[in-house]
Amino acid sequence: MYNLVIRGHDLTNVTTPEQLAQETQKVGIHNLQFAMGASFPQMDSSASALNPGMGTYFKNLFAKHEIQIALLSCYSNLIHPDPQAREEILHKFETYLRYASFFGASMVASETGSVIPNLGYTEDNFSDEVFADLVQVIQRLVKAGEEYKTLVGIEAGLNHPLYSIERTKQLVEAIDSDYLGIILDPTNLITVDNYGSMVEMVEEAFAQYGSKICAIHLKDFIISDGKVKPIALGQGLIDYPAILKIVQKYKPYCYIVLEQTQDQNIITANELIAKI
Repeated sequence: MYNLVIRGHDLTNVTTPEQLAQETQKVGIHNLQFAMGASFPQMDSSASALNPGMGTYFKNLFAKHEIQIALLSCYSNLIHPDPQAREEILHKFETYLRYASFFGASMVASETGSVIPNLGYTEDNFSDEVFADLVQVIQRLVKAGEEYKTLVGIEAGLNHPLYSIERTKQLVEAIDSDYLGIILDPTNLITVDNYGSMVEMVEEAFAQYGSKICAIHLKDFIISDGKVKPIALGQGLIDYPAILKIVQKYKPYCYIVLEQTQDQNIITANELIAKI
């Protein structure tokens, strides 16, 4: 009862759309988080290039291999400090929302970004002023989502304005829309001090805004050199059985997106999850 998803670019030897479809089928997965720019850097994935034919091509190609695009990735710095750069980023996201249905995707996904252009760490991200700015940005995107009937999937992370369960709840409370979805990646919200409480953190997220959670990112980790470092599922410390049982309790068949799990490790992860 788990709807497993992989990121297309985690199949590392893929160079063509047909090959991506074939390799995804080979590893036994039926859902993709599709980032065109990551999977096919040579392909123009800009706002001006997107069109219904492009979306329909990918939708039909993947369907032949019993695969759907679960999430369309448009990961960008949504709060870029340069007004012109931000406008281009938001326009691209809105364009992805416009054409998502042609790809067969129910949502377009992104993290929130940073007040530093290169997404570097700064405590400036944690201010109420930056959060208020973020709310305005997400409100704009959600309005487009409402128009095109596509979810806006927003992912929290420690270094971003959306850095905690509490801050995410504030965003949910500030934006009253059925088209705001939250992508929960618990590994993005832990430190070397609190990683042992990850399962409780997941429970808390579902208790606070479970109705808004539209996908889970499942990313294993180790503690190395005083840092949380991602690793393939099953090779680290994450209590994925406990987390998946929580997801099953609150959101049966919710999309479970593997991260940092590539190639042969995808097959292994699929087998591990099937045993739960």
